[in-house]
Amino acid sequence: MFLVSKFLRGSAVESFHVGYAVIVDEKDTLLFAAGEPDYPVFIRSAAKPFQAVAVLEAGAMEKYKLSEEELAVMCASHNGEHFHVDAVSSMLKKIDLTIDHLKCGVHPPLDRQIYEQLAIQGRRPTALHNNCSGKHAGMLALAKILGANLENYLDSTHPVQQKIFEKIKYYSGKERIPVGVDGCNAPTFLMPLRAIAGMYRKLIAGQDDYLRKVQHAMITHPKYVGGRARFDTDFMTLLGGRGVAKIGSEGVRGIGLRTEEGNTIGIAIKVLSGNWEACDSMSVAVLKHNNLIDEETAKKLEHYASPTLRSHTEAETGKIVTDINAE
Repeated sequence: MFLVSKFLRGSAVESFHVGYAVIVDEKDTLLFAAGEPDYPVFIRSAAKPFQAVAVLEAGAMEKYKLSEEELAVMCASHNGEHFHVDAVSSMLKKIDLTIDHLKCGVHPPLDRQIYEQLAIQGRRPTALHNNCSGKHAGMLALAKILGANLENYLDSTHPVQQKIFEKIKYYSGKERIPVGVDGCNAPTFLMPLRAIAGMYRKLIAGQDDYLRKVQHAMITHPKYVGGRARFDTDFMTLLGGRGVAKIGSEGVRGIGLRTEEGNTIGIAIKVLSGNWEACDSMSVAVLKHNNLIDEETAKKLEHYASPTLRSHTEAETGKIVTDINAE
C-alpha cells in the first residue's frame, strides 16, 4: 500500500508524488502502514515540540515569565504574521537579547499577504519573519539559563543542542541517531518514520508534565503554530483538543490524535518528493481512510485534501487528488 498525490491539469495527471505513512498505538503496534514503516527521514521542524521540552525542563518559562503563546511559537513553523513576529520579539525582550542574536537567517514570510504588505511598505523581511524564529528564541533562552555561549548555540556540540538531543533520543526511543543540519542552521535528526509517529502519540497523550505543557500550548493557541491557511492550525482548531499536528520541511508531518474511544495514536507522513501541498492532501487522506475524523471535519479540511490549482491570475487550472493504493 502507498499514497499517491496526483496533480491534475484539467483532467490529465501532470505530475504525482508518492508518500509513506504509519499509525501506531499505545503499545507501538502498527495500525496502518503505507510504504515502509521504518523508512528513515529527517524529522525537520516536526521536532520542534520536543526541542521545546528542553527549554521547559531548564526552567526558562518560569525564569523569564514566558507565556503559553510564546511556548506555542517555539513549536511553530509560523507564517510570519504580525502576532508571530510580536511573540518572538517579546521572547527576545524577556531574555534581554535582540534580533541580532538569532542565527536562523532570513527568508520571505510564508504568508503571502504579509510578504506583499512588506513590499508595499518598502520593508524587507527580518529574522523575526523566519518560520523558525520562535524555536531559535527558545534555544537562546536555554543558552542563557545554562550560562552557555550565545554565538555558537547551533553547534551540535553546544550544551543547548546536547540537551535537545537528549530529549530527542528519549522520546524517540532511539540511541543512535544520525544528525544533519536543518534549513535554519540547527541540527536535525534522521530517524524511522515509525519513531516519529510514536513521538507524536506521546505528545497527544501528554506522557509527562513537559509534553502536557507543550501539547496544551499548541492546541490552545493553534494559530501561533502555523497561522492563516495552514493545515496544522486548522486541524488543531477543528479537533478541539483531541489532536495535535506539526509539519516539517520536505514533506514530513507528525500527528497525535485522541480517538473517540479515548485511545491515543500517533501518525507520521513523509512525501518522498518533499512537496508541501501533497503532504497536506495525504494527511487528510490518511485520516479519512482510517475513519479518524468525522464527515463534518473532513468537509472542513477538503480544501487541503483536494486543493484547487490556479494560474497567476487566479484562474482554475486543476486540482490535487490523493489516492491510497494497494501494491
